[in-house]
Amino acid sequence: MLNRFEAREKATAGFLEKAARELSVPPFALMMRAPLPLSYQLPDFRSTNPTPGVFERQTLEAIEQARAIQRRAVAFGHSSNPLPASRLDPGTLEQTAARFRRFLRLSDQRQYDCKDALEFYRLCRFEIERHGIFILHRSFPSVDGSGFCLADPPAPIICVNTMAQTAGRRLFTLAHELAHVTIGASGVSDPFIRKNDTEIICNKFAAALLAPKSLVSRVVTELRLDPNPSRVDIARVAKRLKISQQASVIRLEELQYVSAGTHRRWLTGINVSGDPDTETGGGGGGPTPQHKVKLARFGFSFAKVFGAALRDGALAPIDLYRLTGLKPKYQSAYFNFASLARYDDAEEE
Repeated sequence: MLNRFEAREKATAGFLEKAARELSVPPFALMMRAPLPLSYQLPDFRSTNPTPGVFERQTLEAIEQARAIQRRAVAFGHSSNPLPASRLDPGTLEQTAARFRRFLRLSDQRQYDCKDALEFYRLCRFEIERHGIFILHRSFPSVDGSGFCLADPPAPIICVNTMAQTAGRRLFTLAHELAHVTIGASGVSDPFIRKNDTEIICNKFAAALLAPKSLVSRVVTELRLDPNPSRVDIARVAKRLKISQQASVIRLEELQYVSAGTHRRWLTGINVSGDPDTETGGGGGGPTPQHKVKLARFGFSFAKVFGAALRDGALAPIDLYRLTGLKPKYQSAYFNFASLARYDDAEEE
């Protein structure tokens, strides 16, 4: 294909450099007779039979950076805490999710008292990272999924795609990727594309983790929810549960609080009016302090491990910059802030 393009368009060296950049390979790879072997390829769990996927440059860069962070964390001796389970059996998912909620200190009341989905997301992230799992934020094309995980012990990493995802949707992505870490299945996912058994079981776990039956029952009772709810009703449930609207309607139907087919009807409605779980605009207000922005992007586990390495001289500021893009002028402020920060101190730009 490249040869035909060159013959037709008289491709310049500049074009070849751009093409190589988009493919995340060195320019000479385009001239090789055999494909350049790739060192690491993540399965795409959005397919029926998950195999190594083909992703956009920004996604490939996010994956490679996460891999580099993981390798360096392991070299520093980091090890996450054992999770409450290492498998997810369909028949015991509710019980397993309940064990995880205790492990993460997510009581019904603590969740209910959160101001909104964003606060609950930050709380869940903090509690997961408290056990040594890395949670990174990166923005890459939404066509490449909602997030990915590198489940390899002893330093598993979850990366949440911040592109056009509301806090509620990020929350479900986070819980879904935690399920992938639990069963040791690294890969790229979109919780709302379910074409294989792994994604189905990870979704069911995420729903049970974020919306336990006891809390859903409380909200249904408080709102006197009709078995044939309107989209306004679904939005009210989601607001009380602090999760996305789609996750709410799926869970309500799963627990038989609403009639069969409610989720399908809800999907039909948003195809006309727009998806309420997708962000369509920016925020406002003044600039966010950079130490809070870095905390949102890299998280608490990263700050603990790499801040210690920097203080101990095991890592130089310029090496940390080359690894992550975190400029030396922001490093100390971020690491010092993260050591004392609360779960809700991380803020996006």
